[in-house]
Amino acid sequence: MANYNGAYSDNAGSPNLQVLQYLQDNWGSTEIAAAVRVEKISVTASGTSGVAGENIPVGAEIIDVIIHPTATSGGGTAQLTVGSGGAAISDAITCAVLDTIGRASSIDQTYKIVGLDGIEIVTNSDSDLCDAYVYYKK
Repeated sequence: MANYNGAYSDNAGSPNLQVLQYLQDNWGSTEIAAAVRVEKISVTASGTSGVAGENIPVGAEIIDVIIHPTATSGGGTAQLTVGSGGAAISDAITCAVLDTIGRASSIDQTYKIVGLDGIEIVTNSDSDLCDAYVYYKK
């Protein structure tokens, strides 16, 4: 097993290429396939029409969604949906108070596999700003 000096150092930058090389050299295809991945989707302006997730591949299985509000917006919500104007993948997640984390309480089994339309975070109002963390398995 190869050892890469500083592979887990916070000072090595992002993305840390030493970590990627270490994983490639030491993990088998079974471990890589089983790894949970996460994509951060930032809603920094109106999210009512949806903010697309750009890096989740077709065929990935959505397993969780966490919402971290970056502004206070009374009654705010955010929801993971299929592509532009598509069906709901998650329930409406609270996105109302700055820094108060919300988590999906349900993921629809019918839509949890990402299709060609991709995914989007859709908010209830223009002031529902957040960072959404979408956890998936490839």
